[in-house]
Amino acid sequence: MGKRRRKKKRRRNREKERKGCAMRRNVLLVTALVFALLTFAACGMPNGKEAGGTEGDRESSVEEAMAGENEGNTAEEEAAAGENEGNAAEEEAAAEEIRKNAAQEGEATENTTESVVKEGNGEEGAGKKAEAGGNVYVRIDESKEEYKAEDGTVLLTITNKWPVVTISDNEQAAAAINEAVLAYIPGDEDKMQEWAAEDYKTWGKDNWFGYETDLEFIPERADEEVISFSMIAYFDMGGAHPNASFSGVNFSTKTGKRLTLDDITMEKEAAVSAIQGFLLEETKKEEYTDMFYDDYEDKIGDALTEDTWYLGKDGLHIIVNEYIIAPHAAGSFDFVIPYEEADFLKDEFKI
Repeated sequence: MGKRRRKKKRRRNREKERKGCAMRRNVLLVTALVFALLTFAACGMPNGKEAGGTEGDRESSVEEAMAGENEGNTAEEEAAAGENEGNAAEEEAAAEEIRKNAAQEGEATENTTESVVKEGNGEEGAGKKAEAGGNVYVRIDESKEEYKAEDGTVLLTITNKWPVVTISDNEQAAAAINEAVLAYIPGDEDKMQEWAAEDYKTWGKDNWFGYETDLEFIPERADEEVISFSMIAYFDMGGAHPNASFSGVNFSTKTGKRLTLDDITMEKEAAVSAIQGFLLEETKKEEYTDMFYDDYEDKIGDALTEDTWYLGKDGLHIIVNEYIIAPHAAGSFDFVIPYEEADFLKDEFKI
């Protein structure tokens, strides 16, 4: 960029100098013409013939002077054109270098996040890099399958978004995590398709809106100790309203093993007690007024399971799903205990 700015500046300076030279020549020419006219006017001639001859000489002189100026301008314009061609060539070379660098960077990124997409009957995701920590990479793949009736009506849509983990120096751990992740993807598509087909016959085309399921993994943390995901499972299979369930799953980056509360806490019982105390205190905040069941305090202990926590970048997250302490209308809750307040966690799992 610095070289191109200097080239442009030199080009502007040369253009100014060229214009300045042309202007000085024009001034000199006009001065010469004015001086000649004043001389002839002052001297005069005895007869019209001689005067006429002199006027012709003056016109000839002017034409010669103008022709000389035009030749000079033409030479300068040709020089400027040559310079512009040279500058254009330099700029094109610089642009080509930039394109080459960009292509190399793109190739490196593509190699890092190369996608192997699960094949389905419908749309397939392109594979996206979602999270990186050190030598840990997480790519999100997607599949979308549609099942239709004989008349072309979409009966059921199944969408899955799942992570594919790469650990550059620990392929065994990565393989264990990827295998565990795939186990979460529902394998009962045939049964769901059967339900949808039966209900479609019952309700008819005019009253049909289509059934849908959607499972999505969301990367929350990926580093040398932990790879954590939150998950959303959405179902709309003909009930009074769609339902969504939230959960968390955590893996050891070193072993690929799924982490439990025993693994991440110094003493599980004390940790569970501390977490429940935090939830009771948190739910008493004004922002949650009138959102919970009257007896929700008695049920707060049901919120924490091995499937309802994950380690995020900001702390330990506790998920409380619908119907545990609040009705469907209130939705689910995601409470976070900052790492600096989570004294019950082992140090290696804190950030």
